[in-house]
Amino acid sequence: MRGVLRLARFIADTVYLVDRQGKKISRANLETMFPGISERRKRILVKGAYRNMARVLVMIFWMIRDTKARILKWVTADERIRALLESNRPCVTVSAHIGNWELLSQTCVANGFPMTSVAKQIGTDGMSARLTKVRSRIGQEIVPADGALRGLMRALKKGNYIGLLVDQHTHSWNGGTWVDFFGIPAGVSMTPASLARKFNVPILFAWSRPLRDGGYRIELGEFFKVSPESDPQELTQQVVSAFERVIRNHPSLWCLNYRRWRYIKRNAANPERYPYYARPERHVPQ
Repeated sequence: MRGVLRLARFIADTVYLVDRQGKKISRANLETMFPGISERRKRILVKGAYRNMARVLVMIFWMIRDTKARILKWVTADERIRALLESNRPCVTVSAHIGNWELLSQTCVANGFPMTSVAKQIGTDGMSARLTKVRSRIGQEIVPADGALRGLMRALKKGNYIGLLVDQHTHSWNGGTWVDFFGIPAGVSMTPASLARKFNVPILFAWSRPLRDGGYRIELGEFFKVSPESDPQELTQQVVSAFERVIRNHPSLWCLNYRRWRYIKRNAANPERYPYYARPERHVPQ
């Protein structure tokens, strides 16, 4: 594990030196999240975010061998999460790109909770196929992003858990809605809220905290009870607000170099608050 951590830090510090665009986006996000943040604080947080990302990537490959055993040894979880999962099956679990998001569903599966997750296309077809193989090595079911809703509904009908990362931009025609995120409208998927309402199941938000020894601890973010009368818009806002609370406390554990506020909401009250990379909202698919 010491070698894994040294390799991750070396990769992170090397990329940090040369990735001008990524650092520019990261700084812009921090300025959007924390108006008035100092240059020194930005440098510390951006470098920390690069180190967290590198550690996530290195851990993916390190976990290829003896996956279940390594997860059980190096990943612990808040006991409340186990209790909530055991008493609420099926359940919609959600998270953001905080800490090591790749370990969340894997840890559930390693501890006996059947999990279905969505995988987006990453890089080439071959790269995506290899990553899917890694993710499904110990029994996690992976459904492709295109047409994922059918697979997720099938999993819930079988009584399985589903795991979703929902802090990326989602257009309205793809099931997204606008919510407040750090005081600025951001497009987010309503899939967790819609599925939870349809199947009358709760939503559990958890995230992974990196530890100094190389391990991780899965922390309980928030638990949302859902009923058929729940408002998907309001529920989605509650979930995103829970994300925001964790990110405010641990900004360097979030994927800072992602263009989170990619589009400016039409008629937004504060368009000047958006970062430099934001573009006007698209109205129709292109």
